[in-house]
Amino acid sequence: MIRLALYITLAIFLALGAVWLADNPGSLLINWQGHEIRMTVAIFGLLILLYTVLCWYIFKLYRWFRTDNPLKSPKRMESRRQKGLAELDLGWAALAVQDKAAALKHGKKARGLLPEHNGPLRLLLRVSTGKAQEDCLRRLEENPNCKISALKFRLDQESSPQDSLAILQEMRKLRPENIWVSRKIFDISAQTHNWAEAKQELAGLTKSKAIDAESQKRLSGVINYCQALEADLSGQKKSACDFALQALKNAPAFAPAALLLARLYLAQGDKSKARKIIETTWKTSPHPDLGQFFLDLEPMESPSEKFRRIQKFAALNDSHLHSLHLLAKVSLDTAHWGEAKQALEKILTGNMATHETYHLLSRLEILQKNDQQAAEAHLASAAGAAPDPVWHCSACGTKQQNYIANCPDCHAFGSIAWQRPS
Repeated sequence: MIRLALYITLAIFLALGAVWLADNPGSLLINWQGHEIRMTVAIFGLLILLYTVLCWYIFKLYRWFRTDNPLKSPKRMESRRQKGLAELDLGWAALAVQDKAAALKHGKKARGLLPEHNGPLRLLLRVSTGKAQEDCLRRLEENPNCKISALKFRLDQESSPQDSLAILQEMRKLRPENIWVSRKIFDISAQTHNWAEAKQELAGLTKSKAIDAESQKRLSGVINYCQALEADLSGQKKSACDFALQALKNAPAFAPAALLLARLYLAQGDKSKARKIIETTWKTSPHPDLGQFFLDLEPMESPSEKFRRIQKFAALNDSHLHSLHLLAKVSLDTAHWGEAKQALEKILTGNMATHETYHLLSRLEILQKNDQQAAEAHLASAAGAAPDPVWHCSACGTKQQNYIANCPDCHAFGSIAWQRPS
């Protein structure tokens, strides 16, 4: 209501002003360089009004060009975005079939259409080389959201364990709780024999429940075993014994640690401790190397004494393949044909036969009956039998007859890679 009253009042004043100007028109004379311009005051006022309106419209047009540039209209920008995304898709498709030249071409087009988008940079990082690739890496590292992916690319290109470890430590700052980063640091620390760092990472993995308690003990056992090997090679026999004992404490069924500890005890002249270690481990984890070590403990005994000693030893785990093989082998060496045949038949009945089983059967036929034909038949069966059990790498499938610290093919650390067959 107040606004309406103001508008009415303004209209009245404008009308009164117009009437006053009509009654007193006056005149205006402009003399400039010999020219004269005559007009009434009313016309002059109208010109000023029109000039004001024109200036206002020019200013409004200027602001429109500054804020609503037709070259940056939403419709045009969306069209550029769609074209850029299409080029990006074509680039990744070309890279999928290893057409890097086409991928590079589409990546550059996508980069021009999507200057603020990081997708083209990731594509160009894959297909470019040299300075261009380093420039893409630098731009991605400058973006907090993309830095982790740029570091991962650097890690994949890096071959030095020390430099890889430095990159992983930087990745950890960005992802402190990431399990993958912790596992990679653990692997590289183990490969470089940095056992303190490896143990620290293992504790962190256990705390975050990335591995279970049983795996943690097994991993700790292998680390202690590797430390025992290093101590033994450097002549620190007491430290080697301590590390081997700790390895067996963490992983009682870890045959390599038991074999190392038994050898250390035997070197110190303590045959009883060596025998006890082998017997304890054989109960849970028989292995041919353990059996051979126990067999060589008494080189001066008679054949009958050897047979009785190995018979008692094999009885500690009488149903295991290695126990039956060891018993059959010693029975053949000591002319106990019945016991050898009984052990080998037990293997056949349990469907556990391997190459060695049929070779022992062939030897039995020759020694007991001198039956060459039956021996050759067993050797023919050996060709189609399962291979003898070995340690195998769960990461790449590489097989080894004996346990080693690192896989020779994929370089995975033994504590993760090597598994004993059942």
